[in-house]
Amino acid sequence: FSHDLQLPFQVSIENPHVIDPSQVWLGILPVGPSNVKLNSSYRTRNLTEYKNDLGNAIANFSRVIPDGLLVFFPSFVVMNTCIQAWQTPRANGSSIWEHITKHKQPVIEPRESKIFANASEDFKAKLEDPSFNGAIFFGVCRGKASEGLDFSDKAGRGVIVTGIPYAMRVDPKVKIKMSVLDDECRRVEAGRRGKQGSAAKASSGLVALSGDQWYRQQASRAVNQAIGRVIRHRHDYGAIILCDERFQDRGALNDLSKWLRPHVNCFQTFGSGLRSLTAFCRDSGMKQKQQRGGMQGKQEQKENQEVGVQLQ
Repeated sequence: FSHDLQLPFQVSIENPHVIDPSQVWLGILPVGPSNVKLNSSYRTRNLTEYKNDLGNAIANFSRVIPDGLLVFFPSFVVMNTCIQAWQTPRANGSSIWEHITKHKQPVIEPRESKIFANASEDFKAKLEDPSFNGAIFFGVCRGKASEGLDFSDKAGRGVIVTGIPYAMRVDPKVKIKMSVLDDECRRVEAGRRGKQGSAAKASSGLVALSGDQWYRQQASRAVNQAIGRVIRHRHDYGAIILCDERFQDRGALNDLSKWLRPHVNCFQTFGSGLRSLTAFCRDSGMKQKQQRGGMQGKQEQKENQEVGVQLQ
């Protein structure tokens, strides 16, 4: 933001979250149930084995996580390709989509903004259906759901990010933006060395942003926005699942919001991650029931006291 506004910020504060560490679970799953590497880059995202194992992973999470589950893809193209593959019947006649939606009713984010409100209301209605264990919302990073909706409490007990939403490098707008930033970096560097131009910007406190830094920054902002759909208040709890091996990279870890970094766990096997997630959901659910029971007991005690005062 400092670079975009051309204003140096002398003081920058990044605060911790108000929740207790026991209220959040963050796991990086680099492989799926069949030990296939989960990587949504353009080199592997269209591979059948990748799409199948990602779908089977989501089916397992859908079974374990209660109430509302959010699944965010890098783009509409990737989301639609995966869902189409999951809906295709396999040799045994069943489909991965059937396994995913066995426990939760699905809602898919539409491209058209004007009908997004209908999808949002559909998700809320399905979330309250007692015949299912909640609902599952499929959306995209930078979409309305990932950046504009509040999935607090049971609406968002878990969020899955299936990949890092890098923009297309061949997009003319992206190419021009990166080229302009790289040219600016070179001018600032030359000014510092006194070879050409002025070093005014260098001495003003502004830091030049390279094209690659901007490119990565845009993707990390979208990921953090998607992750932020859960844990909306101090009594909330939820699980964050990053299903892409690239999240293990030091750069990707550093791009996560500061309050999240201490909670990161990298699981080398899918089974170990699922077991840990299952324990978190079980313990968090029991803790919430106890809290509700305590609050209800306090309310009843207060009402009894008020009745006693009236009788006196």
